[in-house]
Amino acid sequence: MNLLLRAVAAMYTIDELFQWLCYAFIEHFQIELIEFWTPLLTPARTSVLHLRTMLPRDPNLPEQITYNEQMLLIAQRFAFEQRPVQTFSIEMLFPPQQVGLLHQYACHYCLGGFMSSPVLLPAPPATPGPQEPLPFALTYLFFVGYQPQTDLQQAITMLLRQAIGLATQRGLLLPLPAPGSPLSRPGSTTVAAGPPGTSTRTPGPGPGPGRQSQPVPLTALIPRRKEDAELLTSENPFARSAAIADKRARRLHGAIDGEQSIAELVQSTGMELADVLAALQILVKMRRVELVDPDGHPVSAERLFES
Repeated sequence: MNLLLRAVAAMYTIDELFQWLCYAFIEHFQIELIEFWTPLLTPARTSVLHLRTMLPRDPNLPEQITYNEQMLLIAQRFAFEQRPVQTFSIEMLFPPQQVGLLHQYACHYCLGGFMSSPVLLPAPPATPGPQEPLPFALTYLFFVGYQPQTDLQQAITMLLRQAIGLATQRGLLLPLPAPGSPLSRPGSTTVAAGPPGTSTRTPGPGPGPGRQSQPVPLTALIPRRKEDAELLTSENPFARSAAIADKRARRLHGAIDGEQSIAELVQSTGMELADVLAALQILVKMRRVELVDPDGHPVSAERLFES
């Protein structure tokens, strides 16, 4: 704790602290790979999960193994579930080919978790688009070569919470806007301190003159059926469902009612978030669904293909 306190006192950005924590965890707990994921505001003003800091013990660990679509899906899963810490063998998380590659670098288990705090996280340096801070939400992945015990999980959680507290005191994390300020005025749309898909929003009017819309998490968007004109006029009453060959997409299409968000569809169908997103991509390409925000405003489906 004293070492952390002295280190934070000499820091000027939260990214310095993230980097310092990675080095400290790797040195003291024999971690093979650490990834910190945080929300990021894109130029389109959407909140996406972003790899903020990554550090492998072995500098030869190829980036294509550590930063790819499967790793993003796993980070999204931990962010969506919002549990403090969970441990899995990597065989439970990755396809066999990636498991074999990770094993070559002694990555056999993954500890992942989520942590939030009622403060604002500054945007990463040199980020294109809006530089506005977002509510602090940290999704972390630790890869180790040994089966983790409870004491390691507790140590990770404790040190991260201590670091967040010290970062707040140091000013590396920013205070939430005071009531009545432009960012918190009634009727504006806000994002709670949570990952994409788990934030709450204050109902308000759509964007008008002089008002900028705030980002809506991907899993808060609502899929709505958009039947193709040829299928609507088909004489075959089974043509619509039969035209969807993919089993996941067909199952999801049947559950879409225009009211449930993506997060709610995950719960009601029992499907994994990754499967729901993959099914939605298929349905969008087939022009079977469109996306709207919780206020009913159309949203570009391109966000599905950024996830």
